[in-house]
Amino acid sequence: MKLLLTTTKSDNKRTDLAMKYMYSVVADSPMNVTLRIFDRNTGYIDMYEEIAGSQYNIVYFHCDEYNINKLLHVAEMVKKAIPSIAIIFGGMEVSFHTRVFMKDHPQVDYVIRGEGERVLFNFIKSIMNYEYDFENIAGLAYREDDAVVVNPFDAPIDMESLPFPYERFEAGKGTVYYESIRGTSDRSAYAQYLPDARVRTLPLGRICTEIRYFLACEVERVVFLDRWFNYNSERAYRIFEYIIHNDNGITSFEFNINGDDLDEETLRLLAEARNGQIMLNVDLASTNSEVLATIGRNENVYRLMYNITKLIQGGKVETNIIVRTGLPMESEEMFARSFNKAYGMAEGMPVHIESIRISKGSRLREEAGRFGYIYSDEAPYDVISSGYMSADEMLKLSFIAKTVESYIGDGGFKNSIPKMLNDTGLKPYELFRSLTAYIRRNKLSGKMKKKEHLARILYSFAGGLYDELSDAIKLDVLRDVIYAELESELSEDAMRKFDRKGWDIGIKAVEEVTEEEETDTEEI
Repeated sequence: MKLLLTTTKSDNKRTDLAMKYMYSVVADSPMNVTLRIFDRNTGYIDMYEEIAGSQYNIVYFHCDEYNINKLLHVAEMVKKAIPSIAIIFGGMEVSFHTRVFMKDHPQVDYVIRGEGERVLFNFIKSIMNYEYDFENIAGLAYREDDAVVVNPFDAPIDMESLPFPYERFEAGKGTVYYESIRGTSDRSAYAQYLPDARVRTLPLGRICTEIRYFLACEVERVVFLDRWFNYNSERAYRIFEYIIHNDNGITSFEFNINGDDLDEETLRLLAEARNGQIMLNVDLASTNSEVLATIGRNENVYRLMYNITKLIQGGKVETNIIVRTGLPMESEEMFARSFNKAYGMAEGMPVHIESIRISKGSRLREEAGRFGYIYSDEAPYDVISSGYMSADEMLKLSFIAKTVESYIGDGGFKNSIPKMLNDTGLKPYELFRSLTAYIRRNKLSGKMKKKEHLARILYSFAGGLYDELSDAIKLDVLRDVIYAELESELSEDAMRKFDRKGWDIGIKAVEEVTEEEETDTEEI
């Protein structure tokens, strides 16, 4: 028999690692097992032709919120072409509301719910032994006559029983994904987690051994997918310590952390890291205590803000601060205050604006009516509006988020943006809101993929701001600052091209500012 494990590359970082785990637990079975991860740009027809033409008996599709619709389309075509083929779906996206999912999608014969390694192993074992005792396989959903049977979730997996996912795969020189815990201590209302989210961890010795493997392979970056990695401060300290003291000068490590749980000892240790060796993602979410209480986070944000400030002042650790839009109870004005505080803490480090999703399995989906949420029925379940933000406000924040990501999401323009704030007296949110309105008014969104264009747009936008200051010298200085930032990121050849084309971004005419855009520039 032939088994295919397949998915597409996705923005969900967990999908790649999940497929390696799933393959590892069935690779030694009597079946002929193939793992195939399609490029995200591979078309439906190409995927269908490859799968249907390979004479598989069973196809497992691992889906997430980004690729589920595409995989369902392919599965439908495969099932119609080969009715005898067994189609299995798995992943968090189908682990909730499973019965409805299977009723809506008759091409799906089985669903693996929750942590899938043991469920898939037991399913394949049952088939190979001709037992077909599906009712005894926890975590499996299946069809029986005209009914859909959904078994309870399987017990949480002991992580130590799982194989090292890179035993059968070369780590390569790029980015690898890794997890040292299962479960999560992040119980935020918008977080998606299984009913039993108890934290389970690999033994410290095994973690260090596997880190040593990545160091020996000279992997460029190791991304820990744990939420939150530092739920146990002492354990996190020991892993940080091992990484810092065994540096190969090449490999960097990325972690998602709870900023509340950083202690002074860990902050001192992180200050010993090589520049760029460690990157920490801190989900600030909001600085408003009422909002934080509503989503189940620590209401006292000052400890978190203190820790982030100390971390950044250490100067060695790259820190990404994340603020979120669409949170319950939060208006645009409240979000603006959170963003301004986040930017103030960042001191040139990247700040990201991310919108929450009303994901299956999250507490926020259960309470969506309470907060007046209107959201997309299709994955990834983006928020359209809430009882506290209109659709127009949410859309405006989405545009602003793209501007923020372009200018400071990667730490770029870390000198020019602060200079503009200092020269004009604008607050960060005001500046980015006005810059976004300028970009949209002049139809410049399509030019924001290149640093050269971003520099020209920023300088052109600044011209209008600095006209009000009647200080041409400050504008000239700003231009020099922007130019220096470009030089640090572009090649000499790219800079010569920039010099030939100059600073003109190609705005044909300045249109009159609409009443709505004038409102956009009012202070919050």
